[in-house]
Amino acid sequence: MTFSVISIASEPILAFAILLLIILFVPLVFQKINLPGIVGLLLAGTIVGPKGFGLIEAAGVIDVLGKVGLLYLMFLAGLEINLDQFKKEKKNTFVFGALTFLIPQTLGTLIFYWMGYSLPASLLIASMFASHTLVAYPIISRLGLMKEKSVSAAVGGTIITDTVALLVLAVVARSVEGDLDMMFWVTLTGLFSIYLAFMFIVLPKASFRFFQYVGEKGRFTYVYVIGMMLIAAWLAEVIGIEAIVGAFLAGLSFNRLLSNKGPLKNRVEFFGDAFFIPLFLIFVGMQVDIAVLTGSTDVWIIMGVMTATVVITKWMAAFASAKILNFSNDQAWVIFGLTNSQAAATLAAVFVGMEVGLIGEEVLNGAIMMILVTCIIGPIVVEKFGHKLTDDISDGSDAKPKVNQRIMVPISNPVTSDRLIEFAANLRIKGSNPIYPLSVINTYVDAASQRERAQKILDTASHHIHAVNSAANPVIETNLNIAEGIHLAAEKHAITDIVIGWNGEITTPMKVFGSVVDQLIQTSNQQIFVCKFDQPISTFEKIRLVIPPKKAVGKTFLHLFGNIVRLAENLNTPLEIYHLSEDEDQISHNVDLLSPSLDIKFEKFEKFDLLMTHVLQDLQNSDLLIVTNKRSGTYGWAYGTNLVPRTMASDKPGISFIIVYPHSAEPVDYSTNLIYTS
Repeated sequence: MTFSVISIASEPILAFAILLLIILFVPLVFQKINLPGIVGLLLAGTIVGPKGFGLIEAAGVIDVLGKVGLLYLMFLAGLEINLDQFKKEKKNTFVFGALTFLIPQTLGTLIFYWMGYSLPASLLIASMFASHTLVAYPIISRLGLMKEKSVSAAVGGTIITDTVALLVLAVVARSVEGDLDMMFWVTLTGLFSIYLAFMFIVLPKASFRFFQYVGEKGRFTYVYVIGMMLIAAWLAEVIGIEAIVGAFLAGLSFNRLLSNKGPLKNRVEFFGDAFFIPLFLIFVGMQVDIAVLTGSTDVWIIMGVMTATVVITKWMAAFASAKILNFSNDQAWVIFGLTNSQAAATLAAVFVGMEVGLIGEEVLNGAIMMILVTCIIGPIVVEKFGHKLTDDISDGSDAKPKVNQRIMVPISNPVTSDRLIEFAANLRIKGSNPIYPLSVINTYVDAASQRERAQKILDTASHHIHAVNSAANPVIETNLNIAEGIHLAAEKHAITDIVIGWNGEITTPMKVFGSVVDQLIQTSNQQIFVCKFDQPISTFEKIRLVIPPKKAVGKTFLHLFGNIVRLAENLNTPLEIYHLSEDEDQISHNVDLLSPSLDIKFEKFEKFDLLMTHVLQDLQNSDLLIVTNKRSGTYGWAYGTNLVPRTMASDKPGISFIIVYPHSAEPVDYSTNLIYTS
């Protein structure tokens, strides 16, 4: 049964309206029946596509946007990889990557060679099984499992198996065309090396300069990032590898520049999840030809063998890897669900195979049905066992009280508020309370205009807070003394952390910062971050943490240290810690308690003045210096930590830094209590 096909060219408004309604309602319906929304989008594409009921044609803009959605999916997968964890767990990645390529490639080749296909055709068909597409990855993101070990192994293994599978595809195609000579290998190796140098040396440096120049102007940075992703994908095709590999490598290249809690990362994920990736899934569904199912039995045999081969071999690879790497059964099933789905590389292999005459329509139809079946199985498996993994992770934590972190950001200049807010968002514990932007006013002089101006400042701040995917609770406090106003507002709202900016001007030789900040430090017991940011948060290439003598002890320090580690993890930025030799054991103990996912470099010194001299001389413009201090004036002047703001403002005016003052009383933070006393 067919209807008149809606052409995107003749009826663009109606066609897009139908597609958007599908993207909106189909996932909601499928979630109601306990099936992943991804499955619904695939089936919807099959039903409304030209080979189903023929409601919407797949050609033209739909085709382009679908392919862009595929690149977007691979780009996001690269962005989400924790590179420090990837390095720490490279054994897991290489073990799984090798097995998930070798088992499907070897068994697939043998099976189809036995079925009468030529060796080149068998190798090409098997390369479809060896590769996979992370169709179920949005489920992993929703469940918050991006940094789970088995997920890291699966995503990292994707780099290996997809790259090698696509290289097999290129080699087989060249062998059929008769161009497989020494020049081919030299050209491929040389161009690929140049391409990698561009992706991981030239592009990051150019992007760093661009972000420094443009700042946090959202639409410009978003367009730049997506434009560079598409150029990277195109260049990959130019040198003879598939565009999806280029998009994935682009994600890795931008990995450190997009902070996990920043507005740019939020925009990239939002547009991908809301539009491009759903369109890709609908587009994949449109490739399925329902009429083929009523054809000859050969199609059913090919389809059955292809589907069974990929499911069984991917299952074998997942559980063999889990056995070797000591993963649980739930982790093994999550790996299987993530890597079972076929889409991108499979379609590429089919179309290349048909172009060179190695395979026919029966393999094309079998591959498309295999894509549909595996794209249904994968999300269902990930949804089921992903929830079990989240339950396992939360076991023991459900019984403890919820962490009651509350961050307040006093704001006087709306131009600089976005950097303070992005910093606060990267300090914020996931699932904690809203961020509290604060404006202190004096109602005795022109009260109405002051309140109106404060409201505008807070509206701007709230906009920035929503952009970093957090809730805002704006506060206006009335007080003649600004420092007292901040202190009283913090007490009223049970604030645990205060993030305040500093303009670099010291008003008197006897002050550390100036009257307002110094008064706040002395009167408040919250943890205070005094920040001077001279560049966007996402452009820091290194965080240097200075720990003064005898400060690495107690729950307050562990709480502070946990915040700094979380900041480094969210910014995907290396962390270097500078400390005295006498504190080495205590600092190592704190690191063990927190079990950070990033690699931390330590440098120890015998004297604190030598430590500070070394750090200040070695600072680069792309560094963020963080110094912990103490509210006691005697301590700060004795060890020189009080002089750091003055020194930085005069000698290093272009370098960003933060001075952190821990809680003056033990914080009411049950998670820290639990970690510290265990």
